[in-house]
Amino acid sequence: MKIRLFSLIVAGFVLAGCQAFFGDAAINASDEAEAPVWISYKSNQVTISYPSDINLRRLEARLRTRYFTVSAVERDLFSNSDYQIEKRISSRLESILLRAEQILAMYPPYLEVKIKVFRNRRELSQEYTSLFGAVENYKSFYIYGQSTIYTSLQDISDSVISHELAHAVIDNYFKVVPPEKTAELMATYVDSHLERE
Repeated sequence: MKIRLFSLIVAGFVLAGCQAFFGDAAINASDEAEAPVWISYKSNQVTISYPSDINLRRLEARLRTRYFTVSAVERDLFSNSDYQIEKRISSRLESILLRAEQILAMYPPYLEVKIKVFRNRRELSQEYTSLFGAVENYKSFYIYGQSTIYTSLQDISDSVISHELAHAVIDNYFKVVPPEKTAELMATYVDSHLERE
């Protein structure tokens, strides 16, 4: 009886060990299978990166909720359906960047900004945690040293992007990056004046 009980216990440990080993491998394999391929599209000053399975039509719609004066050429670039959707999205982002520079009257030389769009805020939060080792639930954030805006399809909008692009303009305009509260006030100012002349 003792040998039988001992055999059952050993078998249980062996099964648990196999399940832990192979179960984790199966989970990791499924995570890797779900890992999207990232696509990048570069325009003049903005490079946008997004997972290959992201809904570009939804992304485009979320970036066209506010209207401000742009040149006829710019309007054609982001509204003409003859152009690829990636070009229209990129042109809209360029227009928002130009508008942020106009509102601030700041035109930093050689400004190039990367925008990384995740599928949802959960993925964005995971990226934040991997970068900073902290857990936050931001709609978006900007990292000056990488000149990169991180956001998600769930949260992206004209307002969010204009605010973050303003941070990029502000941080790259001054020789010394301004204090966080000052930069935040200026970025909020851009968002609130996006449509005003």
